[in-house]
Amino acid sequence: MAVCSVGTTKYEVDIGRLMERRLDRLGGGISPECGRGFAEALIEGGAQLAQWCEAVAELLLMDLAQFEIAYMVNGLPLTLEEKKAVLPEAICMAKRASGLEKLQGELMDYFEGNSYLSLEGYIRFRMQDYRRQWERCVYAAADEMLLNDEYTELLKVLSAFVKLRSSGAGEVYVILNPDGSCTFTDDNDVRIDYEQCSEEGIMSVLVGLSPDRITVYDLSGGRSAELYDNLIRVFDDRVRFFR
Repeated sequence: MAVCSVGTTKYEVDIGRLMERRLDRLGGGISPECGRGFAEALIEGGAQLAQWCEAVAELLLMDLAQFEIAYMVNGLPLTLEEKKAVLPEAICMAKRASGLEKLQGELMDYFEGNSYLSLEGYIRFRMQDYRRQWERCVYAAADEMLLNDEYTELLKVLSAFVKLRSSGAGEVYVILNPDGSCTFTDDNDVRIDYEQCSEEGIMSVLVGLSPDRITVYDLSGGRSAELYDNLIRVFDDRVRFFR
């Protein structure tokens, strides 16, 4: 039987309420004493210690990680609007790579020799690998946002190019097959088959042809939603899409 507690002087969040909610969800009969900056509980046996450590691991990885990631995003050389776009994606990436079970085991070892855990101290000194993972998520989210912005600008340029260019073909038909291949045909029954069809490849062919109308038959099982959106951005009302 031992008393275990966690606390913070850094994070502006109700630690007690968060711990209470997580312990209640886990069951096990742990009734913590809680305040805004701390949570404390009498732990009886290994099963309750495991539940306590699971709740603390969730607090660190699901709640407080968001603050740390926000600090990291705020340090990026981006505009405020760009940071707002990066933050939720970085948080989602971090949650997918959370490492909850690993951290729970590390906390079990910690509380076997310690009764109090400073949340900010633990994150800073004992969660270096997790922090590096969060940083990778932040940079990956920022790269994805910048690439999306660049691609959006490219689509705008392609749209302007297509509008200025004289038509090279009347109507082009594109069939997206279930196996990932695709087929192009036109009014003259010219047929081109591609074994592997990427969105970039399809866009390149269609921009090169610059047809008056594009009809797409999607037999791929709905994997082409993004292609549809981007075709509309470039070719506007020239596109018809059938699923």
